[in-house]
Amino acid sequence: MQEQSCSQKQLSDEKSHITYGLPKAYLQLLSAASLSPTGWSSMPLLALPNELLLEISTSPALEIPDIATLLRANHFLKDLLVQPLRSEIFKRRCDKYARKALYHAAEYRDKSEVKALLDDGILDIMQDGRTVLNSAVKTLSEDGVTTLLICGVDPNTVDERGRTPLICATAGRHLSAIRALLGCTSVDVNRPWIYGDFAALHLAVWNMDVDVLRLLLTCPRIAVNQVSTDEQAETDPAEWEREQRLLRTLRDDIRDGECIPIRGGWAPLHRTVNLDDSTLLRILLEDERTDINVQGLAGETALRIAISSGNIRAVGILLTQPKIQAQGDSGSILHYPILSGNRSMVQFLLGFKKIDVNFGNETGKTALHFAALFGMTDIITMLLGCKEIEVGALDSEEKS
Repeated sequence: MQEQSCSQKQLSDEKSHITYGLPKAYLQLLSAASLSPTGWSSMPLLALPNELLLEISTSPALEIPDIATLLRANHFLKDLLVQPLRSEIFKRRCDKYARKALYHAAEYRDKSEVKALLDDGILDIMQDGRTVLNSAVKTLSEDGVTTLLICGVDPNTVDERGRTPLICATAGRHLSAIRALLGCTSVDVNRPWIYGDFAALHLAVWNMDVDVLRLLLTCPRIAVNQVSTDEQAETDPAEWEREQRLLRTLRDDIRDGECIPIRGGWAPLHRTVNLDDSTLLRILLEDERTDINVQGLAGETALRIAISSGNIRAVGILLTQPKIQAQGDSGSILHYPILSGNRSMVQFLLGFKKIDVNFGNETGKTALHFAALFGMTDIITMLLGCKEIEVGALDSEEKS
């Protein structure tokens, strides 16, 4: 009985603190304005003088959520209360409400409000204001991100881990944000994260993210064959230290689901031939911008990497491409599986007409020279079974 009495009293107290869904602080202000809560409770909200509504909304007795509550109580008050609400956000300098205000305006594509907030210095209140877009891509819709970009938010800011907004969106697989960023010509879509060449397209391939890869390839500005050259690899000491600092976060990135290489100097195509699934390889080859013979920092091609890793499926796909180069200045790709003793790969390569079994390297040594030099009798037998083989071919030292 006593518990029931206490509950009724508590309910009565709560009712006395709330009128029309508004907090107790409003009633305190109304009382100070010589308007009794009882008398006011029968008065329509819009019947209150604008001056009183303005006094209520700007009172230090109210918290920012209280002002928002009054605004939500009737949308007719929007024009009157938006400015006081904005003023309170700047006056109280709270990261939480500053972010809410900016994101809310962006999501509603209210460009004038977003610009007003930016002009008034909203980013100075936010803890990550300098890199706000890096965070926004994880939360906002495509319209929200697009609005921020249109209103002049820097699209290429770099966070403490060296990531641009596009890298952040790619890592988090936020497709809507990626679409917004690709649609902004100010976004540097090829800006590297690490190694001087590892950009968003590389990250999508390393993460084996088919949807993100396809989306990035729709952008005509994407550098499909981006890879560091010898000159680019020679960075200044400050850049080297920055990169080493970023690499120390490698373990954190893996824990976040990001797959990061241990070295640079590879184009996206080079990575695809190291994967069991050939889907990413086929997607890149469908793009006419892809250079199937692009060389890595050490001069390796995708075909050579596929052979060295024993990926027969990838080798087969590459050799069906009309522009593939099976022979080069350093010799035939047939030399590489012989060096590693990969008999099955040698046999597989001999089935393609593009492979010249008598092609020599820079010293004139053919595949048969290599097999004999390393004493690989089973491969020698295999090569001798080819009707095109020239058993008496001589190298630069006139040796067969």
